[in-house]
Amino acid sequence: MRLTVHLRPNAAYLAILAIGAAAVAYAIVVGSVLVGIPAGVLTLVLGAPVVVSTVCRVPVVAVDERGLRLPLMSVRLAWPDVAGARPGTRLGGRAPRPVLLVFPRDPRAVAGRVRPWLRSEARTNLTRYGTPIVLAAASLDRSLDEIAAAVRHHVEHRDAARGQ
Repeated sequence: MRLTVHLRPNAAYLAILAIGAAAVAYAIVVGSVLVGIPAGVLTLVLGAPVVVSTVCRVPVVAVDERGLRLPLMSVRLAWPDVAGARPGTRLGGRAPRPVLLVFPRDPRAVAGRVRPWLRSEARTNLTRYGTPIVLAAASLDRSLDEIAAAVRHHVEHRDAARGQ
């Protein structure tokens, strides 16, 4: 079972990007460095994943017979390195939100391998959920259930091959 998941920005995400781009344009016209630099940084930080995933077609999650890849996080796990996946709930904000928790066999090592700017979040996830890999449903073009089913399929296939 092969599954590729790309980023699909939601309306709120796109609105924030549009506001950032408008602020950058305003700063250029007016010549305001105090507005331009923060707006440019915000637009770059929020816009880069969208461009990489949608324009360059780099997946957020890729599941295939070799393993699980999360290229934007710089995580690659072969199936022997995946303990499993289960639904979870992210608390905070206005309401609890569903998430998918993917459990590597060595979560601390995975948290240390993620991209440097994501390590703090990975360590927080490790403390809060027991795994550095927490996938939120927002902005993905596949459901968390589809991702979980693909991961379970490969983990069960691996375990059946081992006779477990």
